[in-house]
Amino acid sequence: MSDTIRGIVFALTAAMVYGLAPPFTRLAYNNGVPPLESTTWRTLILVVVFSLIVLSRRISLRVPEGAGPTLAMMCVSTAMISIGYLGSVQFIPVALAVIIFFTFPVCILLLSPLIEGRRLSLVRLLIGLTAFAGLVVAIGPGLTRLDPVGLCLAAMASCGATMQFFSGRVVSRYMPPIAFGLIAHAALLPIVILVVLWLGNGSLVTVMKPAAIASTGWLALAVVALTYSAGYFCHMMSVKLAPASIVAPFFNLEPITSITAAVLFLSEAPETNQLAGGGLVLLALVAAGITSTRQQSQN
Repeated sequence: MSDTIRGIVFALTAAMVYGLAPPFTRLAYNNGVPPLESTTWRTLILVVVFSLIVLSRRISLRVPEGAGPTLAMMCVSTAMISIGYLGSVQFIPVALAVIIFFTFPVCILLLSPLIEGRRLSLVRLLIGLTAFAGLVVAIGPGLTRLDPVGLCLAAMASCGATMQFFSGRVVSRYMPPIAFGLIAHAALLPIVILVVLWLGNGSLVTVMKPAAIASTGWLALAVVALTYSAGYFCHMMSVKLAPASIVAPFFNLEPITSITAAVLFLSEAPETNQLAGGGLVLLALVAAGITSTRQQSQN
C-alpha cells in the first residue's frame, strides 16, 4: 500500500473519530458537563496520553535544527482552531460555525499550488466544492444571528486548520506526530484553561461540583477526550504520509459522521437535507479516492 493511500486511510479514520466529538460533547452537556470544559479535558488527556507514549517509547522531544519555526506555526494554528471554534459558538449558531470552519479543505486546495507546488486540477477543485456544498445542504445554517465576532472567530479557526495541515506536513519530516503533538498541546493547555475560566465566570464544574455530573456525563466526556487523542494522531499521520491537498477533502466526512452519531446516540431523527447533503459529501469523497488512486497508479 502506497504512502498516499495510507494517508487517505488515516484521514478517513481521523474524520470519523473526530466526528464523534460533537454528539458526545452534547451528551456530556445533557448530563452536567459544560461544553467549554470538554475542550479543556480533551486537551489535558491528549497531553497525558501522548506523554505516557513518549516516556514508554523513549521518544525524543528535542526540536531539530530548522524545525522550530514550523513547530511554532503548528502551536499557533492549534490554538487558533481551539480558541476560534470554542469562541465562535458563543456568538453564532453551531451549524454556521461548522460550515465556516470547513472552508479549510477548499482553502488548502486553492493554496496547494503556492505551498506544495502541486498543480490544482479542475477535477480536484470541483470535488472540493461539491463536498463543501454537501455540508451546506446537510447542516442548513440558520442565518438569524450573524454576529461579526463569531464570524471572525470561525474564520480564524478555518485559517488555523489550513495552517495546521501544511505545517503538520513539514514538521513531520523532523519529528514524529506524537512528539510535536505533545509540544503543541502542552503549549495550548494553559491558554485553553484561561479562556474556559474567563467564559465560565472563573469556575470549573467538573472540578468544583463533580457530584452534579451524572455517570453518563463522565463517560461521554471520556469518549470526547480519547477520541480527540486518536483523531489528532491519525490526522497528523495523514499529512505525514500524503500532501495536505490530497487528504484535506476527506475530512469533509467529519460533520457527516457527527450527524450520523447524533442519530444513533442522541436519537435525533435525520432530516431530508441531511441525507441529501451527506450523499453529496460521500459522492465527493468517492470521487476524490478514485482520482487519488488513478494518479498514484500513473506515477
